[in-house]
Amino acid sequence: MPDPFLLLLAALSACSSTTCPAGMVAARGRSGAFCIHAWELHVRHSSRQQAPDDGNPTSTGELLLSRPGLIPTRLTWKQASDYCAWAGFHLCTSAEWEDACDGHPGPGGEDYPTVDGGYHTGQCGVSDYREGFRPSLLPTGSYPQCHTATGIYDMLGNLWEWADPQITDEDGTPIIDKRGAAHYSGSPATCAFNSPGSHSIHFKGTIGFRCCSDPLDTH
Repeated sequence: MPDPFLLLLAALSACSSTTCPAGMVAARGRSGAFCIHAWELHVRHSSRQQAPDDGNPTSTGELLLSRPGLIPTRLTWKQASDYCAWAGFHLCTSAEWEDACDGHPGPGGEDYPTVDGGYHTGQCGVSDYREGFRPSLLPTGSYPQCHTATGIYDMLGNLWEWADPQITDEDGTPIIDKRGAAHYSGSPATCAFNSPGSHSIHFKGTIGFRCCSDPLDTH
């Protein structure tokens, strides 16, 4: 089994020249380096403005928080896409999400979003019915061993996460994807698991999100 410390050093070295917005970390993708939120996002609202059912969020009282200790927000694919765009980012594509999860641009990489790519019951917030492990939805970072070598947390369990496969149906409506499994899922999902077309863009269940972006221009 590869040395987790060496894997961490290699991943950090590959992304060391990439500068990301606050709350994001660098990842290597099929089209080069990109940035992704390190934690499942929590949407904070002002007391006057609640999350829209759908549509473009505009209130300055709304913030996307990527940090430990917060309950990730459940919302529709459309809301997630709109929030990311409002913040100047984009909803992670399915390819970006998978590359960040498995630590490898393109097919291949680790099976699970952990330092060594393996998984044992209780390492992340996903159920294992065979072992009687059935966790609840918990604040981000509640599973300190559930992170990739580059420091992206909770890509397995807690909430499913919306992703954009960048395809549409015959009417031009986006076809959605969800990744990573949730706390109630009966077994862990690998980084490569996908679910295109399983819900509409307006479906609201136990599904959260994180955004991706291009690296910051530091020149």
